[in-house]
Amino acid sequence: MKVMVYDGPRKLRIAEAEPPALGAGQVRVKSICSGISHGTEMSIYRGLVPFFHSYKDEETGVFVESKAENVWTYPVRSCDPGVWYMGYSCVGKVVELGAGVTDLAVGDIVYTCTPHQSEAVVNAADAVKLPDAVPPAHAVVFNNLRTAFNGILDAEIKLGDTVIISGLGVLGQLGVQMAKMSGAMQVIGLDVIGKRREVALANGADAVFDPSASDNIAYDVRKYIGGKGADAVLEMSGNLHALQAAIKMCRYNGVVTATGWYQGPCTPLDLSGEFHNNRITLRSSQTCGVAPAIADMWDDPRKTATCVKILERLKLDNLITQVVPYADVRQAYELVDTRPADVIQVVLQYE
Repeated sequence: MKVMVYDGPRKLRIAEAEPPALGAGQVRVKSICSGISHGTEMSIYRGLVPFFHSYKDEETGVFVESKAENVWTYPVRSCDPGVWYMGYSCVGKVVELGAGVTDLAVGDIVYTCTPHQSEAVVNAADAVKLPDAVPPAHAVVFNNLRTAFNGILDAEIKLGDTVIISGLGVLGQLGVQMAKMSGAMQVIGLDVIGKRREVALANGADAVFDPSASDNIAYDVRKYIGGKGADAVLEMSGNLHALQAAIKMCRYNGVVTATGWYQGPCTPLDLSGEFHNNRITLRSSQTCGVAPAIADMWDDPRKTATCVKILERLKLDNLITQVVPYADVRQAYELVDTRPADVIQVVLQYE
């Protein structure tokens, strides 16, 4: 099978590897298409992520500097054990069933959280069967959808709320649409890229702003919405300056939900003004967790099933900006890395 290999930061190639063995309760999936993550994957592609030099201590939960023998080193293949960071948004066809699999059939189209490679073996329970009405290229956003869905739950949006979505990449575009579904009266999007602002308006945003066009974006946005600030701000860009602006745009007792993966120390973050005086709640949100207060109601099976239904209701055609053959994966990553103004979601096509 064909797999992806990193030889270093921004050094990417395709190689051959032995297909994995199929075990009981598993299925073999032949890839149709996969989506490149323009946030997390780009940080890894550039060699910027923390686990290159630190790791989470399981006893304390604190990230500590790695010892020499634990430092992440090149080369690394997408099929190597524990490699989750070389793609995790694949849509494929089930081509083989392991013993005991009854919920899936050969020919089913499924979403799997697997790397950019021509095939994969997964536990049948982890493969999400997709509705016939959803094109495979649209379903590559499913992992981002689950992340954005968690962010919406964490933001506690109420009927009539004013909501700001900061960052209008795939996460933000999904956030705009789901904030509206959740009852937000007014949804405002922020992004420095014009193409993303245009798509957000087409997908339901009531207004959009370019933070780079203002000396004080928080002031401008608060004036636009009447001075009180937003009831909820979802910061979906992973940019520290955007997080600072999100705090400033939030109303008294409001909630800022951070879904982005912030790289490096938060040196630009000022918590002396609006954060302190406006009693802002700053909440971290990501794919794998949910607020304890609703964990019993929103377990993973329910979230997954709900996101499958939401997938059919979302406007996704204008999020897929480029479809690139898998053989040109290096050029696809270069495109995302060097021309962010031209892309929202780049899809790799395998057949």
